[in-house]
Order: sequence, then C-alpha cells, then structure tokens
Amino acid sequence: MMKPHMLVTGGSGYLGGWIVRLARDEWDVTATYLSRAVDEPGADWRQLDVRDAVAVEALVDEVRPQVIVHTASLNPGRGSDFDAVNAGGSGNIARAAAGIGAQLVHISTDVVFDGQKGSYVEDDPPNPITPYGRSKALAEEAVLASGAEAVIVRTSLIYGWRPTVARAVQWMIDDLQAGKSVRLWTDELRCPIWVESLAAAVVELAESDYVGILHIAGAQPLSRYEFGVRMLRFHGVDPSPVLPTPSPKDKLRPLDCTLDCSRARALLRTRTRGVRPLLGVDEVLDQARNAVR
Repeated sequence: MMKPHMLVTGGSGYLGGWIVRLARDEWDVTATYLSRAVDEPGADWRQLDVRDAVAVEALVDEVRPQVIVHTASLNPGRGSDFDAVNAGGSGNIARAAAGIGAQLVHISTDVVFDGQKGSYVEDDPPNPITPYGRSKALAEEAVLASGAEAVIVRTSLIYGWRPTVARAVQWMIDDLQAGKSVRLWTDELRCPIWVESLAAAVVELAESDYVGILHIAGAQPLSRYEFGVRMLRFHGVDPSPVLPTPSPKDKLRPLDCTLDCSRARALLRTRTRGVRPLLGVDEVLDQARNAVR
C-alpha cells in the first residue's frame, strides 16, 4: 500500500526537522531547504526558495502532495526581509496548494497580536506591532485568501534539546559561558512549547479534516525570565547571573501574547505540556534527559 505524500517546507529548520522525523514512517515525505543541504534519511530533500513563485509551483506540481506543511519562515535575528519571505512566500505556497487541491498546514505565531490582552482565542483579530508579527499576519491573510483547505497553527516560543539545543535557549547558554551580560524580560509572557510535541500535533493535524485557525502552545504561561531560568537549570548552567529586567520602553514589543489553546485540547490527542511538568524535578525530567543520551 502506497503512503500518502507530504511536502514539508523548511524541513531543514528546527520544527520542520521534527515534523519530518515524526511523519516519515506513515508518509512519503519530500522536504525542502534554502541553502544548507540536508542528508538526513527519511525524506526526499529539495532546494526551494519560497519567494520564487515559479519554483514553488513547479515543485508542488511535480510532487503533488496530499498535504503541505509550511514551516519555512524568516525569524527575527536571521534577516529583515520578513514580508517577502513570510508573507510573499506563504502566499506562493498557499496558492500552489490550492492549485492541486492539497491540504495546507501553515505555521504562524502568537506575535500576530499586540500583547495588550493575553489569553488570545482563535477569533481574536490580529494586531501586530513588530515587523515580524506584521509579516506573519499578512501571511495568514494570504493563506485565507488563497482558497486552500488550510489550518493556520499559531504557536509560541519553541524549545528543545535534540538534535541540538533550540536557538531560543542556546544564545543564553553561549552568552553566559562567554561571560556576557544576559537580561531577560520579566513582563513579556509567552507559552513555550516543546518542539517534539508541537511537531506531533502538526502531524496529527495533517491526518485530520480540520480547517481554520488553531492555537497550539505550551500549557503554562511564563515570562521570558522564568522560561530562561528553567531552561538554563535544565542544561546545567547557573542562572544566577541573569538579570531580571522589564522590557525596554523605547522598543515596541508585544508583552502578553499568551494563547488560549482549549480548542486544540478538545480536538487533538497530542498533549502539549507546560515547562514545569517537563523540566521539573520528577520522573518526566529523568525521561527527557535519558532521551538525549
């Protein structure tokens, strides 16, 4: 029996890589990278720049997947061409998906909101206040306008420790070990999510007929400071030099972007635990550490 076909854009990324690993047993997976070639088994790897509408259409028409999982994105700290990659690229992917009748799972973010309210539900209107958030809100608009059968997954800070430590954590470890000052905001709230549980939820969605927006994030709101301290302790790094600091008033930042994920909890079998149960001093921590070895 032939496996169904899944195309994962940004398969070379942190989340995309885990989606490939979890999907490859049940799906025939094609995955893309931008510039760094990948030789990990379990997928047919293709180079793709999502900004190139012709290349996107050609690959989708060749592969003809039943499901496209769109994780490719330009994140803060990796460049500034947010609108072209995130908004334009997502539009290209969504229109290509609609053109062949493929289901689309599109990864979005909690910072499409302005952070004034918190506990955002799926029906709350986006109101981004950063260039990155704006580009992701425009991406959502492009997906909705494309006519594709799409799920828009809004998520939060992604963390994990294999095959490498997540970028959201590694920079803190590197700076502290280099003797640099690390300041973490005490008033910026997010719902951090373990990359493997998010990937499992996405693969589950790929097998469902759900269409619409869905919030999938960790079960526990944490400030950037609380999150950083817990992650540093887990990785054996002394967090005491970290300076708890209010976010700078001269930079516009969304403060409370916590997500209400009750719809996802009712819909999905996959459970997305908070940081405390996963990184607490209990049997879950032991299991997680053993999994790294």
